[in-house]
Amino acid sequence: MLLAVYAAVRVTGGAPNPLVHFAYFAIALAALGAGWRGGLTSGAAAGLLLGPLMPDSTAASASMLGQWGWAIRLAAYLGAGGVVGWASDRTQELARESADRAAAARETDVLRASEERLRETLEAAADGILVFDAGGRLTFANAAAEQLLGLAQVELLGATTEEITARVGALPHPDAPHARSQLMAPPEAGAPPLSREIALQHHDGTHHVLQVSVGRLRAQGSGAGHVITLREVTAERAVARERAAELASLEEVAQAAMGAPSATAAAEVLLAQFARVWPVAAAAIYLFDAAGAQRLATLWPFQAGQPPAPLVPAEMATQLRTLTAAGPARTQLERLPGGGAAVLAAHGARSLLVLPLVADGTLVGALLAGAREAPEPLSGDEAAHLRTIGGLAAGIVQRALSNEESARLHLHERVSTVLANPTLLVAHFQPILSITERSVAGYEALARFHLEPVQPPDVWFAQAAQVGLGAELQALALSQARKAARLAVLPAGTFLSLNVSPRYLADPRVAAAFGDGPLERIVIEVTEEEAVADYAALRDAMAPYLARGARIAVDDAGAGYASMRHVTELRPAFVKLDAQLIRGLRDDTGHQALVQALVSFTAAIGAIAIAEGVEDPADLAVLARARVPVLAQGYAIARPGPAWPTVVPAALEACRGRPQRRALPHPAAARTNSQ
Repeated sequence: MLLAVYAAVRVTGGAPNPLVHFAYFAIALAALGAGWRGGLTSGAAAGLLLGPLMPDSTAASASMLGQWGWAIRLAAYLGAGGVVGWASDRTQELARESADRAAAARETDVLRASEERLRETLEAAADGILVFDAGGRLTFANAAAEQLLGLAQVELLGATTEEITARVGALPHPDAPHARSQLMAPPEAGAPPLSREIALQHHDGTHHVLQVSVGRLRAQGSGAGHVITLREVTAERAVARERAAELASLEEVAQAAMGAPSATAAAEVLLAQFARVWPVAAAAIYLFDAAGAQRLATLWPFQAGQPPAPLVPAEMATQLRTLTAAGPARTQLERLPGGGAAVLAAHGARSLLVLPLVADGTLVGALLAGAREAPEPLSGDEAAHLRTIGGLAAGIVQRALSNEESARLHLHERVSTVLANPTLLVAHFQPILSITERSVAGYEALARFHLEPVQPPDVWFAQAAQVGLGAELQALALSQARKAARLAVLPAGTFLSLNVSPRYLADPRVAAAFGDGPLERIVIEVTEEEAVADYAALRDAMAPYLARGARIAVDDAGAGYASMRHVTELRPAFVKLDAQLIRGLRDDTGHQALVQALVSFTAAIGAIAIAEGVEDPADLAVLARARVPVLAQGYAIARPGPAWPTVVPAALEACRGRPQRRALPHPAAARTNSQ
């Protein structure tokens, strides 16, 4: 193009001036860079600026252009710029059109491939998918939808949601009721997707529950269709109902645990309920505190009647806390700290179930169980269910502990009130009758508490022990009894029987209540409220009292193995026969034979039998026929009261006529038998 312009100028007589070449070059660059507008502008500028400088562009020039050379050259420059610019614009436009066509072809290929992959994906989806057009007609249904609805695709295509609902017999699910006409209806424009559940009965009679999710398709304008996703949730809903029932049962346990007498009792109820909803061989609940881990309760069915072995030793509390913090988990038994894994495995456990007890975001304990399942990881649903159980369990335990602590504080306050006001504890006395001599041999001191609400003495002493004030209350009862006996003057020839728990005999406060003087007229009645683990230690605790002249009585003989072991280990001066053996004695020949044997055994070891619970003169008359001396105590003789109650005349009459075989041994002689 530039060569053509240059040739035209030469034809018109233009001289090959360097300025001409420069002008053409500048015009060509502008035209190529800015199109025909740039070419015209550059041509005009070149003609106006460079034209007057050309030798053949003046009036004096001898060339053919003469005086019109400058105007002709300006026109040539403008034409050259316009032509070159137009050619450049056209070339670029053709290039862009070619590129756009190529891009459109590539985009069409990609879209076609994407649509094909999308269709393949929808066809392979496990969930059923139904696509409806703007008119509400089904345009696509995958194989999963056909299977879930029980209809072939040819029966579905072109149908509306109402027609499909009618054909498959869909009904609202009872747990998620909706109007039948709305089960597959699309949501309003702009509304979020809807989720519903429908119940179907297939031709084979099986029932299914489908979760239906309905949402609108995004499209330009108002002609958008909608899509429905179907998911089989029959098994999930069955499990959900079962889990809901389990949680409801635990909620009931939580309510029942509020009235449990202790946190341990509440936890035992919880473990029993947990064993009904999860297959476990054994279980235990541990609580975490500053001291480590304390076992609160156990479920140990295969060792009924025996104390269960600890699943986790106390010194491994840190390892247990670390294991629990990562739960809930079902893992290998060997991960249980200590030797509990072998014990669980020996009784059918295959895995260890670890359930954290979390209250208000804080780990407060652990529920450990030997599960009968394989040590496979928990599913997400199982883990979520166990977390819910753990939260409920933590609430039960925390509430029970709180109630227990509140009750403990209340009991502590009541016992402390009595300790601060000794007049609230009054000593009463009950005569112990010598049947042989028809006279009072001694008196048993009994505590009576004048504080509302009224409770039996054994409840008071048990509660005092529970709150750590057992020794103090027993010491007060001993002091009040000895003080009352001293003020009222214990009748001559009688002894005073005082009840003392074996665990407090060596306590300095109890020892102080006995004073420093001789104890020849004192009988220490060892109560059977607890098992004695070390008889040697108990004999050592009794030794100082025996050295001062006191005698020992064993309570509730005949009630069980423990009471008889007290007799053989302690060799007491008196053996008190259990009241259950004495009540109704006149009508029970078996009890008569047993009582006769116990009385004879007591005499054989040098002790004297005391029959408790004598409430009927007829029972007293049976005792009067015993071949050896026996003492009697009960309402038929006298009720407890201030010092000193009088024996009922009917009791003396019941003893009348007994042959005088031998007299009751003197207390001093009986004392030698116990040393």
